[in-house]
Amino acid sequence: MSLFRVLYEILTQNGWEFDFDNKNEIIKLEIRGINTNFHAFLLVDEEQESLLCNTHIKQKIPFSKRLEVCDFMSRVNYELANGNFEMDMDNGEIRYRTYLDLADAEPSKDQVLNIVWNGVLGFDTYYPGLIKLVYEDYSAEEAAAFCTDQDTL
Repeated sequence: MSLFRVLYEILTQNGWEFDFDNKNEIIKLEIRGINTNFHAFLLVDEEQESLLCNTHIKQKIPFSKRLEVCDFMSRVNYELANGNFEMDMDNGEIRYRTYLDLADAEPSKDQVLNIVWNGVLGFDTYYPGLIKLVYEDYSAEEAAAFCTDQDTL
């Protein structure tokens, strides 16, 4: 069975609502987080036997804040065990990327759900600091530190 079909069945069996693009093998999810809403795109690569999840927010980073956000992401990414932040410097789109290498294995339900939730929870954890950096007078260092204070989440 194709990886795309396995993924489709796991999400369907677990009651997830999603849109899919069978031609490009992309599944699109909308997920409500604690701090904001997310769009997750699951990209299946049958040839590479891998699954990529890109978790996005609607907001774009203003041009004037992009370098400071890069500093913030670098500080945060250094501490992350699973996933990473990325930004398109041309349009300010920011995303959290998680990846699953399957190499001759079929993904389990838990692996599929974890790749999605790791992206959402990772992004959701650092979203408040990102917003403080972009819209308040926080430095990248202060915004990253803000996110690690459990009382603020």
